[in-house]
Amino acid sequence: MLKVSYKLAVGKWSVNSADDPRTELAGLDTTASLDSPNDACRIWLYVPPARQPGLLEEAVAAAAGALGLGGSGEREAFSVQVRGESIKQGDQITIELAAGDVSAKVMTAEVHSVCSSFGQTMIRGKTGMQKLAEARINQVYENQTLAQIVKDLASRASVDTGEIETGNTYSYFVVHESKSLLRHLRELAMRDGMDLFFDADNKLTLKKFNKSSADHTFYFGIDILDLEVFNHRMTSEHILVSGESPASSRGSDTWHWIAKDLSPFQSEIGQESRSLSIRDGAVRTKDAAERLAASKFGALKDHSAWGRLTLLGNPKVKLADAIEIKNAPKPELNGRFKVASVRHILNKREGYLTLVGFTGLGGAQKAGGLLGELAGRLTGALGL
Repeated sequence: MLKVSYKLAVGKWSVNSADDPRTELAGLDTTASLDSPNDACRIWLYVPPARQPGLLEEAVAAAAGALGLGGSGEREAFSVQVRGESIKQGDQITIELAAGDVSAKVMTAEVHSVCSSFGQTMIRGKTGMQKLAEARINQVYENQTLAQIVKDLASRASVDTGEIETGNTYSYFVVHESKSLLRHLRELAMRDGMDLFFDADNKLTLKKFNKSSADHTFYFGIDILDLEVFNHRMTSEHILVSGESPASSRGSDTWHWIAKDLSPFQSEIGQESRSLSIRDGAVRTKDAAERLAASKFGALKDHSAWGRLTLLGNPKVKLADAIEIKNAPKPELNGRFKVASVRHILNKREGYLTLVGFTGLGGAQKAGGLLGELAGRLTGALGL
């Protein structure tokens, strides 16, 4: 049996279970996802009520209040006390978990809310995803790369950035308050076929998934407690992308014109009757339309296979990692996949578990190959 330990800090209060096994922690739960904005952690602490003042202390306090000696009378910010340390909204939370000799930081967040009862106190934390979901601004960008736009938007929402790939250049891109910053950023990520998420240090990350080998290999009968894999038909097998004011033939700076025939500026992938048509004002070149078509088709293909995996606690599993499942008794349960969500649960009833949501491996990379094959067939058919 692997020994489980943790390091937990909330504001100025911190604890290391290796040094202090009888801590206030009753349980914790962290959740992070590529597809959901609800990254969060919940921490349950046993914090018994503080000692109540005696009759003499109450009388002294009442007398001091009557004489105007009890403070300014202003309402103080809400906080709770843990071992004499004050915990309040906005305080930083860091959680590090260990199973045997494998340890890693699993989440950094900020205190978002506190729920108190007679015995337990539950602290809920949120990552920078919450700030992006709440922020709405108006801003115009000209001739900026994806990385430049993302970093500027993140700074306006007071969000730190980590690994941000350069991406493509947008000659004209408008951010408006009808959408949250999170929605704008997710749409930017989709156009360039990237994943958007917050890492364990609470830094915004934007990068492509292009791994050819597994970061983690899990074996049936050794690591895996439960496993489900779902395969279903793609919701759309034909993607058509049209930009606004095409500029491919007259340069990316030319946008005040409309072509009579949009076909040279469009991109499509797939040939089935179940089509998805996308019109995007930020797509202004043939190359941009091809990238978006490949990315959207890849995302649909990627999510046509998804699953849930329950493991003995493993703090090393991160979002956008590649995993491989081996030795499962049914062949369709084996294979390589991309980590789409990670949940860590630690409590006295269940012990330490890691729940992994995953999708099919490939995405935009495979879709790009299909797009090339389709272009080749069309070129041959036209005699070019």
